[in-house]
Amino acid sequence: MGAPAAYERSPRCHAGPNGALGALALDVASALELPLATCCRLDVSWYDTSMSNAALTRERGGAARAQPGLVALARRYAAAITLLLLALVLLEWGLPAFGVPAYLLPPPSRVLARLFDPHSDLAGHMGATALAAAAGLVVGALAGMGLAMLFVQLRLLEDALYPWVLVSQTIPAAALAPLLTIWLGDGLAPRVAMAALFAFFPVLVATAQGLRAVSPEQLALMRAWGARSGQVLRHLRLPAALPSLFAGLKVAAALAVVGAIVSELAGAGRGLGFVVSVATYHLRTDRVFAAVALAATVSLALHALIALAERALVFWKRS
Repeated sequence: MGAPAAYERSPRCHAGPNGALGALALDVASALELPLATCCRLDVSWYDTSMSNAALTRERGGAARAQPGLVALARRYAAAITLLLLALVLLEWGLPAFGVPAYLLPPPSRVLARLFDPHSDLAGHMGATALAAAAGLVVGALAGMGLAMLFVQLRLLEDALYPWVLVSQTIPAAALAPLLTIWLGDGLAPRVAMAALFAFFPVLVATAQGLRAVSPEQLALMRAWGARSGQVLRHLRLPAALPSLFAGLKVAAALAVVGAIVSELAGAGRGLGFVVSVATYHLRTDRVFAAVALAATVSLALHALIALAERALVFWKRS
């Protein structure tokens, strides 16, 4: 029995994700006199099943060859760790040898001593900065993702708001931080707000770019299936945007820590920025470097958490 004219004219099954499976589904549907929609469902379901089986096979093979996580990390960053240790040794030996005063550039041993000084309360200040940075990252990321989805759905809204979003990024943070302290007080709120402002823009740009990283063929296929705009966003655009979103979150994590410290420098009673401000006034540069090292630790911790979430959610992009 030949295929009906509707099947001959349909681009959905012939131009499906797998040409051979699409042709086979067409022949079966034609022989059974099934509707055209059934043909497309057969094509897509068989394709999804075959791809799922192939992905499962690859995943099992990769898991069998995978090395323990700590061993793999140590091998990957062995060169960076070696370079850091070499730099610390050179500074420890070279600074006193060249007569550099400790108040200008302290040797690493003095910074380490300050880090582990139980009376310095650096751990408490680090916790305050980490809380402000993490909360600001969450607020800024949610705001950036939400606005990016609105921009993709409503082009007129993007044309109206995006220029002003760009203008907001040109405002000096040093000028904005005191205003936030005046408006919101000297507690946690201004530090969270500043961290959110720093984290907002990279998430917005990365998410908007990822949401648009779908091919016209994918959009045409979703519309051919009768998917509404919200369904296209949920089932097509959001999964496609995840790699770009996590790339933006990694940048935003570091910027959120910077934003929290900038706010603390402008006026706060807790946090690593407060430590830097007071220690600089008293020329206690060992305490300054200890605070900077702890700020870098907070940034690395946030980056690591985002990388773990990316590995769990964006499983098809694992390397």
